[in-house]
Amino acid sequence: MSALSSKLLLKRMPCSLEELAQLIRECKLILPRSLNTYGRKRVLLEYSDPEEAAKALEQLQVLSESLDKPLCISVFGPRPTSGAPSASSKSTQTKAAGNGGAVSGLPDIDKQLGLIDTIYVDGARPDPNNDPEELFNEVTEANTVPGKSKKSRKSKRLAMQPYSYVIAVDFEATCWENQAPPHWREAEIIEFPAVLVNLKTGKIESEFHQYILPIESPRLSTYCTELTGIQQKTVDSGIPLQTAITMFNEWLRHEVRTRNLTLPKSNKSNILGNCAFVTWTDWDFGICLAKECNRKGIRKPPYFNQWIDVRAIYRSWYKYRPCNFTDALSHVGLAFEGRAHSGIDDAKNLGALMCKMMRDGALFSITKDLTPYQQLNPNIAL
Repeated sequence: MSALSSKLLLKRMPCSLEELAQLIRECKLILPRSLNTYGRKRVLLEYSDPEEAAKALEQLQVLSESLDKPLCISVFGPRPTSGAPSASSKSTQTKAAGNGGAVSGLPDIDKQLGLIDTIYVDGARPDPNNDPEELFNEVTEANTVPGKSKKSRKSKRLAMQPYSYVIAVDFEATCWENQAPPHWREAEIIEFPAVLVNLKTGKIESEFHQYILPIESPRLSTYCTELTGIQQKTVDSGIPLQTAITMFNEWLRHEVRTRNLTLPKSNKSNILGNCAFVTWTDWDFGICLAKECNRKGIRKPPYFNQWIDVRAIYRSWYKYRPCNFTDALSHVGLAFEGRAHSGIDDAKNLGALMCKMMRDGALFSITKDLTPYQQLNPNIAL
């Protein structure tokens, strides 16, 4: 008889490893000894002994019942083979050797690994037509819980949302017609907007907005003025980027303390936080701000190293690749409000899109971390 396993396999992971670990801690479930990825969209949870693993499996199954989409979790490894195999265990049965005595474990392990799997975009829901297991889950739910409404499923998904606030940022920078690709430009930020959005109410609760004085290219091109609507006299009366970052830090400190917010990687007891920066693409923080601070020797606050690229989640959730931000809005029934390429208006519309995506059931998590080797950001007074 095979020994019981002390490992559990979670397939079709609906969140990141950090989010799963946070969920286990918050629900006060049995903590696994290790938590590791195991192939595509799979996580292997290892416990101290089979008995502990069995109790953890029961806890996770109870938790699964309260979630919008059930967790696909099972014992990992060969199962006991006492007695006659039942019809329900066909997926883990092994064939006996010719003499009927020896049993090979290889087919069993292959089945457990699930080597044949549906391939789909990261973060998106699998297509039930291509995933028999997904189809089975949906049919089972339809048969066993006929009264379950879309509203109740959506409310449970909202309960899984780690963030209650986001800070939408959209820089505008110096630009020229027929310019080099973003990675090769030496653009300077000329508009620094940020809006604090309450995802539960959909309302903007606070704004930060400053125009920045460019130093390397003080004269705006005609193309830049026509694109952004920012006039030369506006940037001439602007402030240096270093000053703007200092002012932003003061604004952020006030908002964080007033609303009891936690940014990602700022608190050991809550690594994910309940408030995150969001941008449309990685350009704002990953290229524009990072390169300018590096060139000018400006100390960049570490909280700018983690953010959510809304476009990446939008593409995987809606399975649609918009040609631009306005197209992304119109595809989900929203209309752009304000002036396109005005940083503050872009940030407000990004906040509106976030709220719409959340109402549609999309789950958000940090998509980019410039310091993944650091568990916590260096301490900064907020």
